[in-house]
Amino acid sequence: MRRKNTTSEMMMDYIAQALVLLMRSKPYAGISIGEITAKAGVNRATYYRHFTTKESVIHFYLDAIMREYQNKYAVQGITAHDEYLKVMFETFYEKKEDLLLIHEAGLSFILLDVLMKQFRFSQIPETEQFRASYHIGGIYNNLCLWFEHKMKESPEQMKNLALLYGPKESLLLDMLE
Repeated sequence: MRRKNTTSEMMMDYIAQALVLLMRSKPYAGISIGEITAKAGVNRATYYRHFTTKESVIHFYLDAIMREYQNKYAVQGITAHDEYLKVMFETFYEKKEDLLLIHEAGLSFILLDVLMKQFRFSQIPETEQFRASYHIGGIYNNLCLWFEHKMKESPEQMKNLALLYGPKESLLLDMLE
């Protein structure tokens, strides 16, 4: 099935969803671009217009999860650090199956780039970059450990752990894109 009357964002989402669906039945390394495009209902030119590698598709997918989290965060008008963490962990938990597939494929490293981008690290004042880097690294490492645990901890438990061991306030709350 070929797609018509779609935006670039929609095409990219179709491709990302296709890759994740294929990962449910086949190892990531064995998935070809042809299989992704066939599953997404797009041609190879469309794929290469938007992505250079399968890793860039995963980057887009993880970035979409962060955008979803940000939308929830914005709609709910969250200003408290604990609520921001709760919404983040809940959003990731909703994608548990896909995130575990990505982690098991050895692709969790892409999440760090996504977090750095989403928290606009490059725009943080130099005097705050070490603090922000520490916070982003903590979020990333906690997410990776959660993935290692097969996400058996609830989002509420993860929020409480982050509050127990992490910074007491979030420098990054104001820095989300």
